[in-house]
Amino acid sequence: MVTLHNDSRGQISADLIFVTLVAIVIMAGFVSFISNESNQNQNGNLGQARMQGEKIAEALNTAYINGNGYSIYLDTPEESNFKFNADINSTGYVTVFCEGQNVSIKLVSQNVTNFTMVNNKRYQIQNVEGTVNIKDIS
Repeated sequence: MVTLHNDSRGQISADLIFVTLVAIVIMAGFVSFISNESNQNQNGNLGQARMQGEKIAEALNTAYINGNGYSIYLDTPEESNFKFNADINSTGYVTVFCEGQNVSIKLVSQNVTNFTMVNNKRYQIQNVEGTVNIKDIS
């Protein structure tokens, strides 16, 4: 009976080790799933930032290409779950910052005034004698 008791304890230990390993595998799966979900969310935000940057760059390029006096209006999105800053600088780039990530888009011209755009605003973009000026009109 003593031998049977020791075998029983050994069986309990083996079962406990097996259950612990199964629990670790399941937890690792959850961690992997959560990590993938987070990466997808970051990629989605970066994609939105790129789209917004392309939209801003297109408006700036259009104003520049159409010459002196051309004016265009640009509305930035109101979405509360997508917060961004877009820095336009005289080096000829639009850089959109969103949740610790950024994306830069090259402009046609470097004759652009330095400016920062944010969500939920209306901007006037105007070509004044070859220089693209931006004004917040919201």
